[in-house]
Amino acid sequence: MRNYEIMFIVSTQLTEEEKQTGIKFVEDTLKASGADSVKTEIWGDRKLAYPINKKDNGYYVLTTFQMDGTRLTEVEGKLNINESLMKYMIVKND
Repeated sequence: MRNYEIMFIVSTQLTEEEKQTGIKFVEDTLKASGADSVKTEIWGDRKLAYPINKKDNGYYVLTTFQMDGTRLTEVEGKLNINESLMKYMIVKND
C-alpha cells in the first residue's frame, strides 16, 4: 500500500451541511475502495488561482490515505460524477 493525498475543492455556494456531505462522500468512497488511515484536513474558503465554472472562491479540503494504486481509477470514476466537487487531484505522497 502506498501513501496518497487528494486535494479537492467544494463549491462555496453550497450550505455548510452540503459541504460536509461532499467531504463525507469522498471519505466513504475512499474507504469503500479499500483505503486505510483516511485523515481529512479542512483548509476552508480560499480564492482560486483561476475561475472554475465562473466561480472565484472554493472550499479546500486535503485528505491523506493509504491505498493500493490499482484501485485509484475506481475512486476517480466515482468522484467524477459528484457535482459538489469542483476539482480534485490525487498525488502519490512518498
